[in-house]
Amino acid sequence: VAAGSLRPEGAGLLREAVVARRNLLVSGGTGSGKTTLLNVLSGEVPLAERVVTIEDAAELRLEGHVVRLEARPPNAEGAGEITLRTLVRHALRLRPDRIVVGEVRGPEALELIQAMSTGHPGSMGTVHANGPGEALWRLEILALSGESRPAADAVRRQLYGAIDLVVHMARRGERRVVEAVAEVGGEGLREVYAC
Repeated sequence: VAAGSLRPEGAGLLREAVVARRNLLVSGGTGSGKTTLLNVLSGEVPLAERVVTIEDAAELRLEGHVVRLEARPPNAEGAGEITLRTLVRHALRLRPDRIVVGEVRGPEALELIQAMSTGHPGSMGTVHANGPGEALWRLEILALSGESRPAADAVRRQLYGAIDLVVHMARRGERRVVEAVAEVGGEGLREVYAC
């Protein structure tokens, strides 16, 4: 994240959130700097912690005790596909301290929400959205998009219990900025930082 994209109080807030093992969702549009911010935030994770990264294409550059998992498309015969959802499920067996999903874009959202609320605090992921509220709504829709079809109200309750902060990125000309940070609670979203 370039200089000037985040004021010192915002940087301190995010640093403290990572160290305190709060679950973070980074949202924004295409090219807004979501992955770049995720890389920066991951740099605050203590090196002794075991982190499992899950991505379509490897873009995260974490250091320390990192296990990298990458999705695979099906071959020419339509076999051999490994989805992000499968990788999130298998990541739980690798005894991670934290799980980092490069971009949530399908039903793997449900497994990520469950991982965040069942013993993997400090996990992170990114999602395409136009603001913090839309990011939670989008994650909920993605979690409901799988075959299992869980009850929407149950997913929403689990989502609001799993995510602690939504960090929204925006592109302003050539600059990418942290536009807002919102805290997630039972009452909804409360903005705690704005650019």
